[in-house]
Amino acid sequence: MKKTSKLASLAAVTLLSASVLAACGKGSSSAEQANLSFPGEVTHDGSAIKGGQFKYAIVAASSATGLLIDELTENTIDSTFGALVDEAMFGYDGDRKLDDSGLAKVDFDVKGKKVTVSLTGKDYKWSDGQPFTIDDYIFTIEKMADKGYTGVRFDEGFKNIVGMDKFVAGTADSISGIEKVDDYTVILHVKEMTPSMQYAGGDIPAYVTPKHIFKDIPVADWEKSEYARATPKFVGLGAFKIKEVVSGESVTFVPNEHYFNGKVKLDSLKMDIVSPDTIVSEMKAGHYDYAEMPTDQLDSFKDASNMTVLGTIASAYEYLSFNLGKYDKDTGKNVMDPNAKMNDVKLRQAMGYALDTKTAGDKLYNGLYHPATSLVISFFGDLHDADLKGYTYDPDKSKALLDEAGYKDVDGDGIREDKNGKSFKITLAARKRTEANEALIQQYQNWWKEVGLNVELYTGRTMELNSFYDTIGANDANIDAYVAGWSTGYDPNPVGLWGPEAKFNYSRYVSDENTKLLEALGSEESFDEKKNLENYKKWQENAEKEAFAIPLFESEKLVAVNKRVKYFDTKYGSASQSKWTNIELTAETGIAEK
Repeated sequence: MKKTSKLASLAAVTLLSASVLAACGKGSSSAEQANLSFPGEVTHDGSAIKGGQFKYAIVAASSATGLLIDELTENTIDSTFGALVDEAMFGYDGDRKLDDSGLAKVDFDVKGKKVTVSLTGKDYKWSDGQPFTIDDYIFTIEKMADKGYTGVRFDEGFKNIVGMDKFVAGTADSISGIEKVDDYTVILHVKEMTPSMQYAGGDIPAYVTPKHIFKDIPVADWEKSEYARATPKFVGLGAFKIKEVVSGESVTFVPNEHYFNGKVKLDSLKMDIVSPDTIVSEMKAGHYDYAEMPTDQLDSFKDASNMTVLGTIASAYEYLSFNLGKYDKDTGKNVMDPNAKMNDVKLRQAMGYALDTKTAGDKLYNGLYHPATSLVISFFGDLHDADLKGYTYDPDKSKALLDEAGYKDVDGDGIREDKNGKSFKITLAARKRTEANEALIQQYQNWWKEVGLNVELYTGRTMELNSFYDTIGANDANIDAYVAGWSTGYDPNPVGLWGPEAKFNYSRYVSDENTKLLEALGSEESFDEKKNLENYKKWQENAEKEAFAIPLFESEKLVAVNKRVKYFDTKYGSASQSKWTNIELTAETGIAEK
């Protein structure tokens, strides 16, 4: 999966974005839609006008950093802005499998361990009119392998290319496994064929950077370049170009006349960051055409006369995890601390059994948050182990586990001491989101207190999103546990989040068994569907047992669409990717609630 990363908080794949995290999963989009509380598409009355400005609200409590290049973005806010101007290489169908609807298609030679990437057209151009060729793709792979690269996207998909290790080590001037055929085709020779290669955002590098611009900028300086940020100089392959920017707040886009899927019919699109506290009133006033809505505020907008509420399955989950070690930058590996406070598996399990996620989802999120039972969520269809019970609410079991582990109330004050009879406190980090989330975190603390655990918030309050992920990513020694979320992307393989070398494995949990099971998920044998299902089941069972991360919630994502938008849907796949070229408005201004 990709992180996302700070993308963690991002509750779901954003509209029209092929997730900045990873790639895809199994399962039918139509089957998923059948279980939703709201429809997945709508056609509104009225004739389309020519052009107009579409107004898009990003609902968030934090500002953007201004970094848009998807090779470097690390949070969903930035990646949502970036998705309009930046484009990944590959298209995908409703089951998130790669197809030929994107800039390039892929052919697999499993036995020969070769992946052929071919552009689907020979006249594609960057938004500045310069030709786009396979050289841009090769250049991007090479530069993301550069020691100066400052992002977190250089993952197993890159390292799997033959010769990559020598190139990274500096003992080779080129990557031997990259075989350019012509200006439109390249063959990637890989060490292992993995099932994730078949999915959007999976194990085939999908990023592409304009070589004609970035070849003259040191990789270490890309993050600071105006060509990588929200400025009119940004050059991409997306449906739009940048016209105007209000730093950290909004971006106004205009159609990219060179967009490979055809020119957008709108005159412009303005994207603003809007607080969760005001989005309902803003939508009712007709100030925005689209917004992902806070599920905890459903009753306040579900019957609004000027908008239609649509639903889709969120490729995201909330989870509880623990500070168990550090990330070693020199070796590129996670290293566990044997003395970490949360190293006792029974303590971790007890914290999971103490939480009543069913009640919390019903009461705080109108039943649109559902208890998650596995780290491979039901979004991924058959790969999700539906037989797992997960950490269902069982305070008696929680207490028994704590007793067995030696955490007992020695002085009779209702709070347990540690195994040595000394005062025991768990410091929890959580990100600031909505009022419902604030109530949820407080309720977590109350439930833990009921089983005798003293859990206090780090800094005494929830944390701003970017600070939260920076802090847990650095494994602040003052934090013992944290509550976060992952936007998974479309690839079910969890190695990018929980693997031994994954930077997003903020818990830093590592074990031989976990590594072995993760390797099986990415093995050639898992190209066989039956074996793949078997391997996923084994990993999920072990993850539940080890409790290095406890899944809390899956969710439905709700979006509100103003009734001046002629047609809109929440489909995944190529239909969604080309959505912007089909968007039309029926009035010059947004419709307000009557």
